[in-house]
Amino acid sequence: MGYLNEPPPPITRERGNLLSGWLIFFGVANALSVVRSLEQGNFLTLAWSLFGLVCALGVWKWYRLALYGMFLGFMFNIALALDAASISSILYQLVYIALTYVLVQPKMEFFR
Repeated sequence: MGYLNEPPPPITRERGNLLSGWLIFFGVANALSVVRSLEQGNFLTLAWSLFGLVCALGVWKWYRLALYGMFLGFMFNIALALDAASISSILYQLVYIALTYVLVQPKMEFFR
């Protein structure tokens, strides 16, 4: 008799101020990196910055694959920092990973 039951109400996705602010910051930082990469002619950084921008938009639209892409971008930046032997850049990326995880974890049920 499942056909007599009413369908469940739609999920209302509430992002929260901190996650919204973080995604806006992340998107703006990647957009600025795109502009800087175009000026310098660094096409590898340009590609990853565009990828990060697309991932920020995807996480804004609640796509789980975009979240994994965002973490992949952080790993790419850690690899670049390792190549440049920059401990501070590695620590920044680890903080970004932790911050993203802490902000997204309570909202994981909203991702599709």
